[in-house]
Amino acid sequence: MAGLENLSERDRAVLRSIFDPTATIADVADDGDNFAEEDEESTIDEESKSLCAQGVQMAEAGKYQEALDLLNRGVEAAPERAAAYNDRAQLYRLMQKDDEAMADIDRAVLLTTGKKSRARALALCQRGVLLRKRGADDEARAAFGEAAKLGSGFAKKQVVELNPYAALCNQMLSQVMRGEEIKL
Repeated sequence: MAGLENLSERDRAVLRSIFDPTATIADVADDGDNFAEEDEESTIDEESKSLCAQGVQMAEAGKYQEALDLLNRGVEAAPERAAAYNDRAQLYRLMQKDDEAMADIDRAVLLTTGKKSRARALALCQRGVLLRKRGADDEARAAFGEAAKLGSGFAKKQVVELNPYAALCNQMLSQVMRGEEIKL
């Protein structure tokens, strides 16, 4: 196809989403995050930040128990720091401990009530992912919707994917592009 070399990465992503019916919006485009307000963490939280950063490194290395020990210490060092609960919730999700993850997510959401922060958006995204995994798409859409309003690019894509009309239109467009009869 002539002229494809002049397309922007976003245009290429749109084309991939049209021609690949299995692609999700998150697979093909990333507008990034745009948070209205950043978290205002104090210097008191430095110990928690450091412990959590070390915990994340351990988790990335597959050392989940060591990671959990560090993240637990990070939460204990600053029990009002929502980001620490978010980090630990992510580890729990990796460990397939969804109930523990949801408890930490709920705590992070509670701690950030009324704030337009990155920590709140991340907690809501994690909540949405877990709810979607559990088949609670309406509740997931609500969590992603709030996170999207806070500026999460990931959440915006999830809201689109969870829109039943968009899914139907995508399916029909894919069928048309493949020359198939539209099945309703």
